[in-house]
Amino acid sequence: MNILDAAYNTVHDYKGGASALAPRMGIKSPAVLNSKVNPNTHTHHITLLEAVKLMEITGDYRILQEMCARLGKVAIDLPDIPESKRDTSLMDTFLYLAIHKGNVSKAFREMMADGRITQGEALDMSRVIHEMHVALAKLDKQVQSCMNK
Repeated sequence: MNILDAAYNTVHDYKGGASALAPRMGIKSPAVLNSKVNPNTHTHHITLLEAVKLMEITGDYRILQEMCARLGKVAIDLPDIPESKRDTSLMDTFLYLAIHKGNVSKAFREMMADGRITQGEALDMSRVIHEMHVALAKLDKQVQSCMNK
């Protein structure tokens, strides 16, 4: 996936699609929003502020994640950890790492299956490694937030 595909999918995967999102974003026509996120349309473009609003409304951060992946950066959710040490989100984050480890292993196995590495395979591997970095950074942030001051 790339940034333009992420924007397109964010709109089209949202329940009601552009018809539901356009009014909430202050865009007069669903057709205009569709044009703005269509990677093949060169006359309309989604602005940065519209992309942020789109992510806020949908709760879908694929645009941000693809930007980070392209720039070699990581975006993580800032944890909302209560004072109680009985917070299950830390354990959930830790267990979620196993899923990402499996994704890295699967991508590596698929990449090495024919004994050569293509550019597409290398990009896929970079993406899953990036997702693992995001998960690890989130875990680190949550652990740091749990420390006694």
